[in-house]
Amino acid sequence: MDIPSISAALSSLKTATDIAKMVRESTTTLEKAEINLKMADLIGTLADTRVQLAEIKEALLERDEKITSLETALNTRANLSYEAPYYWEMKGEERVGPYCQKCYDVDGKLVRLQGSTSTRGWWHCHSCDRVVHDKNYDNRPIRFQSEW
Repeated sequence: MDIPSISAALSSLKTATDIAKMVRESTTTLEKAEINLKMADLIGTLADTRVQLAEIKEALLERDEKITSLETALNTRANLSYEAPYYWEMKGEERVGPYCQKCYDVDGKLVRLQGSTSTRGWWHCHSCDRVVHDKNYDNRPIRFQSEW
């Protein structure tokens, strides 16, 4: 919400206050019709002010949500480390991940890569369908003890 909107709301509130004071201080010289007209103006001005203040409140809430979102993104970025071909998130001394480099760099999303149970160093992203191989990649099938 910009400063002119806030100024307009405050101006409307001042006008409503001025009308209310005039009606309260009116003497018998004012006719009943004039008082009714001023009361209608007062009610309209107060209604306009309520709408403007509701819009300001909504804009402030949106701003607060945006700030929270940006703070979260900044904290996430500060805790990420890139080790080709993926990202790791540091939570204290623990590394969490790995996360898809493409999804984070392009969309700002942390999407955990899924490793293969049969091939070392092979990772798949279920979001962008990308497959990456790291330095441990070995396309020979892993043999379990029961297979020997």
